[in-house]
Amino acid sequence: MAIVKMDKFNLLSFEENRESLLRKLQEFNYVHFKDLKVDEDENYITEVKESKNLAKIEKELSKCEFAIDLLERYEDDKSSIESMKEEIKCYLLNELNQKALNFKFDQTFRELKDLDDYRNVDVQKLQKNQNIIDELEPWKDLSVDVDDIYKLKTVFVETGSIANRYFDDLMKAFDKRSFKHSLIEKVSTKGDTTYMIALSDESESEEFSNFLRENGFSKVKIRADKNVSNRLNELQKDKSKIEEEIKGIDKKLKNAVKYLQDFRVYEAYLKNLKRKEKSSENFLKTSSVDYIEGYIPSDMKSEFRKDLDEVLGSDYVLDLKEADRDDPDVPIKLKNGRFTTPFETVTEMYSLPRYNEIDPTPLFAPFYALFTGFMVGDIGYGLVLVIAILIGLKKFNLDKGMQKSMRMFLRVGISATIWGIIFGSFFGGVIELPSLVNPQEDYMQLIVISLVIGVFAMFFALGIKGYMHIRDGHVKDAIFDVVFWYLAVGGAIAALLAKMEIIPNSLMKIMLILMAIGMVGIVATGGRAEKSVGGKIGWGVYELYGITSWVGELVSFLRLMALVLSSGFVAYAINMICQMLVQGGPIGIVFSIIVFLLFQGFNMFLAYLSAYVHSARLIFVEMFNKFYEGGGFAFKEMTEDTKFINITRGGK
Repeated sequence: MAIVKMDKFNLLSFEENRESLLRKLQEFNYVHFKDLKVDEDENYITEVKESKNLAKIEKELSKCEFAIDLLERYEDDKSSIESMKEEIKCYLLNELNQKALNFKFDQTFRELKDLDDYRNVDVQKLQKNQNIIDELEPWKDLSVDVDDIYKLKTVFVETGSIANRYFDDLMKAFDKRSFKHSLIEKVSTKGDTTYMIALSDESESEEFSNFLRENGFSKVKIRADKNVSNRLNELQKDKSKIEEEIKGIDKKLKNAVKYLQDFRVYEAYLKNLKRKEKSSENFLKTSSVDYIEGYIPSDMKSEFRKDLDEVLGSDYVLDLKEADRDDPDVPIKLKNGRFTTPFETVTEMYSLPRYNEIDPTPLFAPFYALFTGFMVGDIGYGLVLVIAILIGLKKFNLDKGMQKSMRMFLRVGISATIWGIIFGSFFGGVIELPSLVNPQEDYMQLIVISLVIGVFAMFFALGIKGYMHIRDGHVKDAIFDVVFWYLAVGGAIAALLAKMEIIPNSLMKIMLILMAIGMVGIVATGGRAEKSVGGKIGWGVYELYGITSWVGELVSFLRLMALVLSSGFVAYAINMICQMLVQGGPIGIVFSIIVFLLFQGFNMFLAYLSAYVHSARLIFVEMFNKFYEGGGFAFKEMTEDTKFINITRGGK
């Protein structure tokens, strides 16, 4: 298919109609505004600013996202897979707006926020309570009030702890010092810490205190003023009370999950409201008139005019014409067939085309499927991917981007299955199958196939460049930049094949003549943009030197062979290990199944990952550099989908 044809519009309308105009255009959806800027000498016109409205919307969005995150935590323990199965709701824009405005957002949010605030306070109380319990737990066996211990007048008292590994050393050192009026009493052990009380009369208190510190004793203040056991009972009662309060709040929040879909609708409403308000910042205005520029798909201009008439009546001036093909501001919208649409993700990953280029997606899509399938080249790996994606598309509600990516990999899986049939490979040879090409033996055939695919792909890409020149009326450029290269490179390859007697040797002279014509033509025309004769010749020679890059690019296609061999040999090695394990009896069979599933799965993952990356490289580097520059930017619609809400565009 192609890049969607665009019309450019210039619109003058009254500022008082801006809100109704934007509302109508958002329902229309397919309009892309050009971001207009004021020149320094244009003091009669200003840019439209909606900072206050946008700040308010952002604040509301933040509140809405908070509520959604809060309520999602109280859904019925949904796994991430189950959440993917959740139905995606579709609304017309006006239906979405009406549903959102009917929702008592502020009131419901305040109720949720208050509940969450109360819960957070209780959680903090609970944590503080638990900290005190943990501190007092080691002292629960003390039979006296803590206050009485610390109020002793004639006795020096220290409560504290020491690491278990140092306690015995402390007691031995204590015995050696022969303190006459001092005592160390072990209270309890918890974890790797021993808790104790140290007592001494005033005559030995200073010496005894230094002794304790030197031997690893740490002071611990018991946070109670009465019997520790009684205090712990009080704390446990407080803890139970707080926990009951939290359970009550959790129950209310769980009941509030019924509002989750309402908040999701409101989130979608706010995001689209934000997009609408932000759109006006592309406008310029005088004291009463808005000036607007933008682009719409050409096949929608009648609907566009109809909407303007409906909302503005006769109070507007519109200039609508076909967009200039060389206009760098024209946004890009791709429209492809069922097979090629999923491959738009690869185009977007590299760069969208400019408006005066062609959409490369339908041109490289078959090659991408071919490359990735070749590199994986296994029936089992292909079928696993195909089945997994079909189940995923059937069972899960995925966003449009994820659906597009999965449909692309569905085609990759089918290609891998077809190449697996050609190679006779099923999980690396688990089942003996006939093959047209055996990767484990027919290395030369794989090399030849890889190079043939490479030559065809590169000549095809070069042909696209020729088509673009002819399309633009530059027939001479097509001859100079394409035909001469066909002759030079094609003649060289054919001459080599003739020398190897793959084609009749009698054709060698003809091929060499064609190669020479091509090379001379490249030297003669490669520098045609230069003014001086020396410059023309110099650049022509430099252009011809570029023929060396073809060698490197052709060699790059050997990665097709390398990757199918690497994944195939790894799969074969895994099968050999499994066969050896099977000989170990029932236990060996169990382990062989585990090894097979685990390592074949990992090898399959690596095979697809490598194929994805290296196929993209072959497309981007070896093919795109012949005809494609990119640098376009996407057409920005006026509506926006969210994770759970889709906007039905234009009634479709």
